[in-house]
Formats: sequence, structure tokens, C-alpha cells
Amino acid sequence: MTAIFLDVETVPSQHPDAREQARAELRPPAALKKPESIQNWWDTEAEAALESAYRKQALDPSQGELCAVGCALLEGDAQVTVRELHEPEGAFLVRALRSIEELLARRFEGIDRALLPWADVSTYPIGHNLPFDLGFIRARCWANAVPVPRWVPGPWARAPRDYMDTMQQFAGPGGRISLDRLCRCLGVPSPKQAADGSQVFDLWRNGAHADLSAYCAGDIVATRACWAVMAGVSGDPVGAVVEAAA
Repeated sequence: MTAIFLDVETVPSQHPDAREQARAELRPPAALKKPESIQNWWDTEAEAALESAYRKQALDPSQGELCAVGCALLEGDAQVTVRELHEPEGAFLVRALRSIEELLARRFEGIDRALLPWADVSTYPIGHNLPFDLGFIRARCWANAVPVPRWVPGPWARAPRDYMDTMQQFAGPGGRISLDRLCRCLGVPSPKQAADGSQVFDLWRNGAHADLSAYCAGDIVATRACWAVMAGVSGDPVGAVVEAAA
């Protein structure tokens, strides 16, 4: 079985009507009762609320889209595929998933072909808050009529049987901890010092794709190091994070 560490980055819908759809669903806070207060909210706060609502689409796989997909094996650098600004999501998905399949194929290049029928070529995804990433890949494949890759378990998969979620590994089922806090707890350099998830959309639409790639790769390497610490894997996982950030 091959462990594969995954991370995705997402953006709001790039459909031309997406922002207007968010506007149509916008409502003033329920606490506002007086007509003049409601009108004042529409006049002074509605545009900021609209921008916030639109950006939150990036957290919903039925509305948001993928802009970067990255992975790494137990050893070696993380590889990240970033979507071009005007690239259709479907075409990007095909390109990104093919890159991962090629990485997995290289993993078995050294195996004697006579032994392949007995080799364990299955994959075991690992990530932080991984149900989000897996669910996003699965949903966006469906939305774009792209075959869901074999290494993405189905909707009823659960940890740790089908994948490993480092958030659950540390906090238990239903528990939550950010990757930044987990890194600080385990003595792993946090990848969130230079950027965080709130900046992904701006990095992508402003063409800072090298920075976006580095951000995604940093999350993958840090997640791998956290998993290694908790799993008791030998080696120097923390040193790998430091080297990747250098």
C-alpha cells in the first residue's frame, strides 16, 4: 500500500453569474428589525457582506472550484498543479489528476513485472481535514464529468480504515484542530507563517501561482511531518519541513 499525502486549494465559483447568485441570496442580519436599520445595512454594509458570501463559496464543493491540487509520497518533494487563470476546471482536473497518477506509476517502476500481480498497488490518502479535500475532488469530478480517481474513497469512507485525517488522528472523531496549531503543538514548523487559506483566492486571481504552489506544498510537507510524529515513523520529518521551507 502506498501512502499519498494530499491537499487542495479552492476558490469561489468562476461562473459569470456566481456573484449575482450570491447577491440574490443575501439577507440583512435577523437582529435588524426597524426598516431604517435594514435600509442602512443595505446602503453601508451589503457590498462587504456580498463579497464575504461570494468568497465562502470556496468552502462549498457544490459552488466552489479547485485551483490547486498537490500531493507527495512518504519521501520526496511535494508536487502541485495550479490551474491557469482562464483554464476550465474540467481541463485542469484532468491535468492535475494525471500528474498524480504519473507519480503513483513511478512508485512501482522498479518492481519486476513478474511480481506486479502480487504487489500491493493500493493507495492510502493522508491529509489534514482530509474529508474536505477528498469531498471536493469527488464533487468537482462529478460536476465536470471527469472520472473520480481510484485513490479517492467513496462518500461513505471513514478514517482510519480508508484514509488518515491528521486532524482526527490528534483530536479524535468530531474534534478539530487547525494545521497551524497542530504544527506548533508537535514542534513542526508551521506553513502558515507566510500565508493562510484566506489569501488563496487573491493569490490565484492575481497570478501569483508560484506563491500559491509553494503554499500548497508547504501544507503537504507539514502534514506529512505531523503524521510522522504521531505515527512514530522514524527519520527526521521535522527536518524535512525546515529543508522544504529553506
